[in-house]
Amino acid sequence: MSRPEQTDRTEWRLSRAEAIAREIERKIIESALPDGSRLGTKEDVRQEYGVAVGTVNEAVRLLETRGVVSAKPGPGGGLFTLRTPGHVRINHLILGLRENGITSAQCLAVRDALEEPILMEAAAHRTDEDLAELRELLEHMDEQRTDAAEFLRANWAVHRRLAEITPNVVLRVIYTTMLDMIENEIEHVSSDELFTAGKTFRAHVALVDAVESQDAAKVRRAVRRHSPPTSVIS
Repeated sequence: MSRPEQTDRTEWRLSRAEAIAREIERKIIESALPDGSRLGTKEDVRQEYGVAVGTVNEAVRLLETRGVVSAKPGPGGGLFTLRTPGHVRINHLILGLRENGITSAQCLAVRDALEEPILMEAAAHRTDEDLAELRELLEHMDEQRTDAAEFLRANWAVHRRLAEITPNVVLRVIYTTMLDMIENEIEHVSSDELFTAGKTFRAHVALVDAVESQDAAKVRRAVRRHSPPTSVIS
């Protein structure tokens, strides 16, 4: 397993455990390793990447959660490949597009195109728990109006939580990967963006209200109100 490139902007901003997990996923996919292939032990991973035991354990936990590897204890144990889920392959395919000059503006365009289907799915499948968490995220977003960078992160957290509701894994993965790529490309947010914070916040309240209503027409109106974006805060 090769060490993650430190110059890869998509990965060095992720946690170290996430970066290692993605690198192992990439190796499995690119090498077309069959099910049951042994990748080594946790100690092998720790030595290769030069990280703490806790970081390795977190990376393995992420891989097990995604159904990419299984960890077997004891003599002859270690990390073994499982059949790579389709959504993991899609995620890596999209992330690989960055090497071909994909820009944050292009990712925003794709995200905006997927906004309506994501909201329609959220409206169809939302639960009371989903709505409660969305309201909490909106409250946090409202509290960050004086800090452009934090407001933007809170904004994206609302979009991620909306996307989590859909059972359509392909739609969810493509949408959230676009958010990942946008976040990793945008380093600074101008304080001028705060002049639109109130309007932006109200647009997001409308999105959640529409999802709660389960009214398709209301969802479409909320999406039109939210788009097209005029800035990275959208």
